[in-house]
Amino acid sequence: MSRALPPRPDLERLRREARALQRATGQPLSQSQLSLARDYGFPSWPALKTEVEARRAAPSRSAAQLDAELLAAQWFALAEAGQLRALDRALAVGKGRKEAARTVMRRSRARYAAFQQALVAGLSAPRERVRFGCAAALDTFGDAGAREPLAALMDDPVPRVRWMAMHALSCHACGEKPAELEPPIRARMLAALANDPSPQVRRHAAFMLAAARETAAAPIIEAMLGGEPGPKLRRGLEWALSELRRPANPARAGL
Repeated sequence: MSRALPPRPDLERLRREARALQRATGQPLSQSQLSLARDYGFPSWPALKTEVEARRAAPSRSAAQLDAELLAAQWFALAEAGQLRALDRALAVGKGRKEAARTVMRRSRARYAAFQQALVAGLSAPRERVRFGCAAALDTFGDAGAREPLAALMDDPVPRVRWMAMHALSCHACGEKPAELEPPIRARMLAALANDPSPQVRRHAAFMLAAARETAAAPIIEAMLGGEPGPKLRRGLEWALSELRRPANPARAGL
């Protein structure tokens, strides 16, 4: 896991740390600097140095603001360097911190658009962990341009990638989504609920369709419960059906 850079980092201390690493490992100083930068979540020593100098020159800000700006800079740098696995690890922060950093990132429209495009491109990566991580990130950072690539990911050969794509398309708690599922996406999620070979994917499809109040899922769930689903799938289906039968909350109707 990456180390957090202090709010007011000291470049000289970091240089001393890099030299100590050089002496301990016998590797070139440039390699020690690169290793240290990556340890702090940056793709290169110049990227780390630029962020340290910018933060030292910046006027005094709240710790929360500094944290959001650091996260934004780190995530931009990792996306621009194409280091999507490292980006996935760096994005593992709480919801509040993630939303604060997203607000900072949106101030740089061109960089933010490029950041989103890097995540969309990662949906086609050969490695399943990258596809999963990019789909999870687009749950928060996605926009209308990400919906078609995410919908295509519902056909991924890996079950957890399929259900994460569905989650990223439908979970309003995590990011900005359309008020209602588009008909083609709704149809694909209903098909996944009824026919996906993975019980895990069917369970997640039930969750997402119930959260979206898609009543067309109810007869499919009832039919599935009439069969012999495993205990975990049965619990998920029973919850989803109870959610679909529950009267709609008027306070949520305008969401």
